[in-house]
Amino acid sequence: MPVQTTITAAPAAPAPAKPKRPIEILRERHGGMSKELKDYFNEQQKIYKALRASLKNGPRTVPQLAQECSLPSPAVMWHLMALRRYGEVLDGPEQNGYLLYTLKGA
Repeated sequence: MPVQTTITAAPAAPAPAKPKRPIEILRERHGGMSKELKDYFNEQQKIYKALRASLKNGPRTVPQLAQECSLPSPAVMWHLMALRRYGEVLDGPEQNGYLLYTLKGA
């Protein structure tokens, strides 16, 4: 009777570990982001999203944005200036003593 031989493939070697990025190393060293900090950043993103959504409907002044987004005017101004700095918001003409802000590309 002939002898059957079975050839089995050697187990695949584990993939080499991907080197960690500096931000990952820092997160590990400092224990990650605190809940308070996560909540803060999530709130900031909600504000930016609300401002962008309002500006998609057309140019708005700071008081108009504050009313539509239910935010205080100083907070709206602060976030508008951040969006403006990063090129997402543009200054427009004046209306009743206030600048109109528009969303770039809208």
